[in-house]
Amino acid sequence: MSEIIGFDNVVKLYENFKGSQINFPTRLFSKEFVLEEALKAYDGTSESINLIATKYSYSERTIRKLLKNHLNSI
Repeated sequence: MSEIIGFDNVVKLYENFKGSQINFPTRLFSKEFVLEEALKAYDGTSESINLIATKYSYSERTIRKLLKNHLNSI
């Protein structure tokens, strides 16, 4: 862990969370946040959908569905 975030940060984590178990979600970003970012970055190409999906750890299908649902609700 210290190779990734540095020794001092590992010590800070230890001091604040010692004895605790920490779990990280598979997806760090909510669908709402990803939709907002997708709306900013989407330029009409499947390549942009691929980049968005990769960046936020969602599938291309999910990104397409989020965009479609949003556009249909307008």
